Amino acid sequence: MKIRLNEIPSEGRSYTFDRESAELDQDLKDLVGDRPYLVEMNINPIGNAYEMRGQFKTTLQETCSKCAYEFDLAVERSFHEILFEEQPDHRKSHSVHGNQSVDFEGTGSPSMTTVKGDVFDPGAFAHEAIALAEPLYPMCGPNDTCLRSEEVDRIRAKLEQEWAEAEAEKKKEGNPAFSVLKNLDVTRKN
Repeated sequence: MKIRLNEIPSEGRSYTFDRESAELDQDLKDLVGDRPYLVEMNINPIGNAYEMRGQFKTTLQETCSKCAYEFDLAVERSFHEILFEEQPDHRKSHSVHGNQSVDFEGTGSPSMTTVKGDVFDPGAFAHEAIALAEPLYPMCGPNDTCLRSEEVDRIRAKLEQEWAEAEAEKKKEGNPAFSVLKNLDVTRKN
């Protein structure tokens, strides 16, 4: 599905995408599979750009980074974007000024998203927003904790003990390269 931004009335337009409407099913299939999802967005024209506010909710199949058990991670985020037409770069030389971008992180300011030909792809946007909301190291419990951390710690301690015992046994046996010398007859003949 594509949204033609130049067809949005001055009062704006709201869009709701979910499993029932199925408009984003193919775009989100690799992330959410057959799980339910909800993507809501409201787009309003502001001069020669468009303001988009909304939210998405879904669950993702994850593997806990500590205990390796699979679990469903609830993902719910809101977004605020300014959509603007990507202008062709006519300038052939480099700018004499350095990067003068301003960091608005954490200020509640909107992000900027470019569109081509006044056409916005909500499926691609939702896919990237959900993918970026996925944590690098997901944990199966609340507040980035593991529900099975005690079990994992016991198993880790047991494996470390077994490894230490195996290393100590290797040191008792000596280097395997010298085991050939055991069978040599080294009696001196004069």
